[in-house]
Amino acid sequence: MHPFRDGDTFGTLQNLIKKVKEEITSLDNEYVLKASPVELEQYFIQKAHINPLILHVNEKYIKDKTGTKIDVSRDFMRAVLPGERALVSGTNLKIAIPFEGDSFLWRIRASTFSVSGYPEIEILANEIVFNVSFPDDSVSTAKLNSEIDRNIKSLSNAVEYLKRDVDNHNKSAPNIIQQALEQKLKMAKSTIGAIEGLGIPIKRTSEIPTFKIPVQRREAQVIRPAVASGKYEPEPVLEEKEYTYILEILRSMSLVIERNPSSFASLDEEAIRDHFLLQLNGHYEGSATGETFNASGKTDILIRVSDRNVFIAECKFWHGSKAFNEALDQLLSYLTWRDSKCALLIFNRTKDSSSVRQKMHEVMESRPEHRRTLSHDLTGDSQYIFIKQSDPGREIYITTQLYDVPSNK
Repeated sequence: MHPFRDGDTFGTLQNLIKKVKEEITSLDNEYVLKASPVELEQYFIQKAHINPLILHVNEKYIKDKTGTKIDVSRDFMRAVLPGERALVSGTNLKIAIPFEGDSFLWRIRASTFSVSGYPEIEILANEIVFNVSFPDDSVSTAKLNSEIDRNIKSLSNAVEYLKRDVDNHNKSAPNIIQQALEQKLKMAKSTIGAIEGLGIPIKRTSEIPTFKIPVQRREAQVIRPAVASGKYEPEPVLEEKEYTYILEILRSMSLVIERNPSSFASLDEEAIRDHFLLQLNGHYEGSATGETFNASGKTDILIRVSDRNVFIAECKFWHGSKAFNEALDQLLSYLTWRDSKCALLIFNRTKDSSSVRQKMHEVMESRPEHRRTLSHDLTGDSQYIFIKQSDPGREIYITTQLYDVPSNK
């Protein structure tokens, strides 16, 4: 086939984005409301992502060698009469070059391209093949190498031009997808609210329909995020600004600890927790109990709404990665709200805070529930989004904070 001639990159990539946006628009409203925004975003970004071609020219090899007939009628060094056709014995070499990336790119033209053309190629699973032929009676290694190198250079240049277009696409696609998802979510909330306001019962099917775009450019299957069964019900949400403010109050306790080291040297987790509770309730006032934040169990701090936790902070001493992982298990077992926001407060009596923070980070990212790292700071807080397998679609925001606590030893 002749490469880089079935279409241009702009039209092809625009069409891909258009299809992804159409799929977002066609999503079932209830599905969108129950799905994790992070997982949906990752799903569609993955669908829109294109793996650029990488040509491994240093790994080229001769795939096959066969005899052929070469037309030398235009070779002025040979005594061929005008108008006559002269065929001589020759050899045809199939030169194979391994490549990586989405093979459909071999068929489209970059925004920058060569007008001199490219050699015909055969596209296989993980390599391309082009032919080079020469007459057996006048073979020249230098001339043969020159022709091979010329073909490889023209293909390599085209691949490099394509990579620029693909990189630009991959950079711009996430923002386009985010905007499309935000618009779809807004429309879904508006539609569901309007329908429910009618007060007319609606018979729903047991399954949410799926919408798929036929994609032939990769073998790996992209699976849409799962959601919980049942009807979508709006749930209370701890606003982001309140979550940030709570974290700032918690973080301010580091100054209290630094200024009163002797007071904290002999305290256990529960006693240190109570100091955090005191600080938090100094900023918030509950409508009934006078305390927005309460203690439940030995080490946790929480806000409860209708007997469910909307915010929780778990307090633990650092006893290594295994114990930290167990503390995370305990924290996750408490969380039930759709948009849970929480914190894991770790009290450190070692002298290597940076190392402890890095180990905490490694545990967080190794968890199967981990979906995204929002921030990671070796000198401060880190924040992550988790989703439990048992509760698909429900995002859990977890902030890890490390506090250096003096030891009385």
